[in-house]
Amino acid sequence: MNAEICSLMLINEGSDYLEVAYSVGLEEGVKLRKVKIGEGISGYVAKEEKPLLVTNIESDPRFSQPNDIQYTTTSLIAAPLFVKGKVIGVLNINNKHTGEPFTQDDLSLLTTVAGQAAIAVENSNLYKDIRSSYFNTVRALVNALEAKDKYSKGHSERVTLLAMMIAEEMGLPDDRKQALQHAGVLHDIGKIGIAANILNKAGKLSSEEYEQIKDHPAIGEKILDPINFLKDVKVIVGQHHERYDGKGYPHHKKGSELSLEARILAVADTFDALTSDRPYRKALPFDEAVAEIKRCSASQFDPEVVGVFLKTIGVSEPVH
Repeated sequence: MNAEICSLMLINEGSDYLEVAYSVGLEEGVKLRKVKIGEGISGYVAKEEKPLLVTNIESDPRFSQPNDIQYTTTSLIAAPLFVKGKVIGVLNINNKHTGEPFTQDDLSLLTTVAGQAAIAVENSNLYKDIRSSYFNTVRALVNALEAKDKYSKGHSERVTLLAMMIAEEMGLPDDRKQALQHAGVLHDIGKIGIAANILNKAGKLSSEEYEQIKDHPAIGEKILDPINFLKDVKVIVGQHHERYDGKGYPHHKKGSELSLEARILAVADTFDALTSDRPYRKALPFDEAVAEIKRCSASQFDPEVVGVFLKTIGVSEPVH
């Protein structure tokens, strides 16, 4: 539309105010403004539920207000966004590059764009609802696991916190940190498929019982497999018991074949396991647990991750 400024304002759910959800060319202070439905240009459009063409804001009898200093022209167009017959927001266009007023053709085009924008916003909201439903379902599984294996709750929380500290130190981007955070919470979800008498056994596991325990990363992958937006999380969960030297399980991958997030989680998971009481043994002292992580650097663990881990927990000794 050959314009400088565009803003998409959405009605804040449960209120009668519009807020800027996205904009181009809008001043920072203006982005934070809330507009009450029925007031101002956007509020007027939301209330009337009709597209609006204003040739001159200062002489239009509906508004008769001074032009805002950020707008170099007095003409504007705005159109409501409808979902299921209800207004959910307003799309505004200001400052035509030529300085000329907007036209009815411009308004018709904007109305069409607003219809597409409304569909996009609704799809985004539905996607968020689906994500929320999936997370609630998976959270219910985690709760079931925690009821079955009481050690899991505190363990998952601590592992997630430590893994996120390492990821922050390593400069992982936000999307990868988010995947790692979810994986930290869900990394033992596969234990839901392991018998409780094995999970809580006080003595040493038999070789057959240990083989069953080793199935939990693969079971976790199967649980998460149908959830498309957790595909990155599924990979991390499936790899968190792999080893840097390829001698882990269940896929026997090694080195760079493993995701960095899985290599981070492996260190965090093992350290917390070492420093926590288990049904079959007492927790190791901090120094002994650190020594064990260092001993397994470059065999069980990625040495780069071990180095960052040591820095994160305040240990300055070199990795041997």
